[in-house]
Formats: sequence, C-alpha cells, structure tokens
Amino acid sequence: MNEPLEENRKRLFALDAGLRAEADRMLEESGLGRIIKEEGFKPVGSYVMKTMTWRDLDFERCNDSPDWREHWELGLRLSKNKWVWSLHAVNAYADPRHLNDTGYYWGLRAVRPGEKEFWKLDLWTARPGEFRDAAPNRSLWERKLNEDTRYDILVIKEAVCMLPEYRQTLLSTHIYEAVLEKGVQGIDEFWEWWKKRES
Repeated sequence: MNEPLEENRKRLFALDAGLRAEADRMLEESGLGRIIKEEGFKPVGSYVMKTMTWRDLDFERCNDSPDWREHWELGLRLSKNKWVWSLHAVNAYADPRHLNDTGYYWGLRAVRPGEKEFWKLDLWTARPGEFRDAAPNRSLWERKLNEDTRYDILVIKEAVCMLPEYRQTLLSTHIYEAVLEKGVQGIDEFWEWWKKRES
C-alpha cells in the first residue's frame, strides 16, 4: 500500500474512532444514553459498523405492537433533556408521501449547552419484521465487513455525507450495498454505479 493511501486509511479510521468516542461521551454526559437504553433502543448503522464520518447516530427498538401514544410519551421524556434543542416526530404508517414506510420515528438534535457542534439522533420503533424488510441484507453486510471494505465505505461516506441529496435520495444503505454487495471501490466507481442504478 502506498504511503498517501495508508495515511488516508489511518485518518479515516481515526475519524470514525474519534466520533464513536465522542458519541459515547455525549450519551453518557447528557443522560440521553440512559434514556435510550431504558426505553429499549439499540444502536445500529455506522456506530456499530465503525463507519462514522459525521455526528449522526441511529437506534432501533422492536415492538410487536407499536403505540403512537407511547411514542409521544418517549418524546416528552426526551424533550426534558437540556441537551435536546430539536425534536421531530413521524408516524411512517400514516405518511402519505412514503406509502411503503413503517414505524414511529423521533429525530432529535442534541448539543452540550453553550457549544455549537451538535449530534443528530434517529430513533425508530417498529415491528421486528418491518425492520427486516427495511434492511433485508444487513446480516450479509455485517459478514462482508472487514478493514478493507470498511475503508472503502468511509472514503465514499466522507465524500458524500454533506451533499444535499445525502439522506434524501442517497442513503448510507446505498453505500453499503455498493461496497459490500457490488464490490465498488472509491468515489469515482461509486458515482458510476449510482448513475447506472438510478437510470
């Protein structure tokens, strides 16, 4: 491996490790981690896969009978936390824009009082089968994740994570699909794959 490539690899792995460590501190110091754990949520996505490039955390909670009222009780509990400055609720079962989506969602922004760098946290509640339907290849991705594919994912995520279309039409799951299912390497190959996928 050439020196610039090795340095970039170390940098991206350090970026991920630093963000995960910062996330742990934020969850502990804010008390949000305790709330999230007590409410039955588990981390998923980039934190678990060690592919973090920005301050964003995803959590899921399985519930055989998701309840909208309980969802709002959770929101009330979150709203009392001094680190939380934004809360956004979605009932995906009733959302007319996305008829195939399922689950109850809380999107929150949290920051240490007096500071500017904030965290985005996504909390989803849904039935177990609904989570499986939303990410049917998650177990495959976990099996294929290694240091090389992790690096490829980090390269692409860093390049796209601040684009306006990211998290709108372009999702992190698309990056996992490209790298872990299609063998895509690097941002140029990714854009080629993306154009073919969207055509």
